[in-house]
Amino acid sequence: MSVFRVRNSPYYQFDFQIKGHRFYGSTEETSEHKAREFERGQREEAKAFVKQALDAGRKPMTLAIAADRWWDEVGRHGSDPDLERALDWLKTQIGPHVLLHTINDDMISRAVEARRKCVMRAGRDSDGKQLYRPLSPRTVNKTVPSLMRRVMNRAAENWSVAILAQPKWKKHFLPERKRPVREITHAEDRALDEVESREYAELREFAEIMGLRRRELLLKWTQVNFDQATIAIIGKGGIPAILPLTQRAYDILWGLRGNDKLHVFTFVAQRSRLCPKTGTQFVRGQRYPMTYYGIGTNRRRKWAKAGVDARLHDTRHTTGQRALRATGNLRLVQQLLRHTEIRTTSSFYTDTTMTDLRAGMERVEASKPEATDLEKSQTKSQTKKQTSAKPKKGKA
Repeated sequence: MSVFRVRNSPYYQFDFQIKGHRFYGSTEETSEHKAREFERGQREEAKAFVKQALDAGRKPMTLAIAADRWWDEVGRHGSDPDLERALDWLKTQIGPHVLLHTINDDMISRAVEARRKCVMRAGRDSDGKQLYRPLSPRTVNKTVPSLMRRVMNRAAENWSVAILAQPKWKKHFLPERKRPVREITHAEDRALDEVESREYAELREFAEIMGLRRRELLLKWTQVNFDQATIAIIGKGGIPAILPLTQRAYDILWGLRGNDKLHVFTFVAQRSRLCPKTGTQFVRGQRYPMTYYGIGTNRRRKWAKAGVDARLHDTRHTTGQRALRATGNLRLVQQLLRHTEIRTTSSFYTDTTMTDLRAGMERVEASKPEATDLEKSQTKSQTKKQTSAKPKKGKA
């Protein structure tokens, strides 16, 4: 039984194994005597935990195995393919051979801090130089504490993995600034029409009409029912939905028939190239299905060229804002965007835009009643009295 100190920490540390389960961490004690007492208590708890885990058939698991299994069972079937790269980053940062039950608050804190120092591409400047920006708190939260919690919860609940105690996840989440709802204006739509290809312009218009997320836009013809004027999608969280098509949305899809037997939205390659993310070889002049990453690439290149600073998800916000402005019906907007709770809808779409605010102020101004002839006469008389009461210049 031993405790030890490490550099850059005033506290004694402990590290021991029981039947293949490793337990280590800080004692939070500066006295060696108290640190040894703390370690003895940890050993007793660890013995009880290991016995309980073995009796229940539970076993240890490394982070690498857990991350790969979580991706196969959950992640690849979701709507965010970037989580696979986030898992690879976590395995490198924390360690692929680290056992799940040994992951503690200190490891998560260090991972969060390291993630905050990462950057992502943010387009190019006028000279073509690659620009970068730091990850947002929301991205850090999604790819470190939230993702690790999802992996460890599934390991404990679905795979019978022995985990004594998980980190206190709540304290590792960074505060997120509420992003104002960004609506794409009609003038911006016209500017985008000038720079985007017809295929991508129709995709954007369809997204603004239907309020679909990026992955939901990757429609196949089996999801389209022209007889009923509907589309069937699998939304966020794997929830299926059948959505009605407006006449314009119907016309967009009708015009795309014959381009591809399977995929609805396609594009014609403007140049021959090899996609670095998917390994697909594109040949100039040939038609290909639009992809998740391809839609994002078009947005980064074309929208910047049009001077439109917006995200793809803002097409969905545009749907909500326009629908609320046209109908005033928040419940309808909730159903259109498929929010589970009305408070989610209200948190985004009850804020007025500058145009709405100005229009409301103008209506208030216009609602003021006209002054009567008597009121005008009294005001004029009062003004004359105030003027005559003022002392003239040059007289005491």
